[in-house]
Amino acid sequence: MAQTHRKIANQREDFHWKLAHQLTHEYDEIRLEDLNLNGMKSLWGRKVSDLGFADFIAKLKYIASKIGVKIVLIDKWYPPSKTCSTCGAINESLNLRDRTWQGADCGAVHDRDRNAAINIYRVGASTLAGEDVRGGSPSCPCG
Repeated sequence: MAQTHRKIANQREDFHWKLAHQLTHEYDEIRLEDLNLNGMKSLWGRKVSDLGFADFIAKLKYIASKIGVKIVLIDKWYPPSKTCSTCGAINESLNLRDRTWQGADCGAVHDRDRNAAINIYRVGASTLAGEDVRGGSPSCPCG
C-alpha cells in the first residue's frame, strides 16, 4: 500500500514539474485564480489536498522566478465563474453543477470555465495596469 502511494506521489510530482516547465516556457505571464484551498477542504475534504494544487503552484512560481515569467494571482474573493464576461453582472444563483448559464442582463450564454478564464485574463490585465476591471469588455483576445 505504501509503495503504491509513493508511486502515485512520484507520478504527480513528475507531472507537476513537467507542466510547470511547459507553461513557463510557453508563456511570458501566467494569470491564476488564488483559490481558497482551506475553504475548499472544509467543503470537499481530503480530495482537494490529493490534487496537490498548492504544490503545483509552488513549483510553477519557483520555475517562473528562475526564468523571468510573471505570475499574476487574482483575488480569491473575486467570482470569475459567476461574473458575466459580457456585461459584468454577477449570477449569485450559480452553483458548481451549472456548467453553462445565461446572463440575466445581456442574455449571453456562457460556458462556466471559459467565462471564468476570460474574467481571470481581464482582471489580471487590469491588475497590471493598476485598474480595477470587473465588468465585460468587447476586446478580449480569448473571446
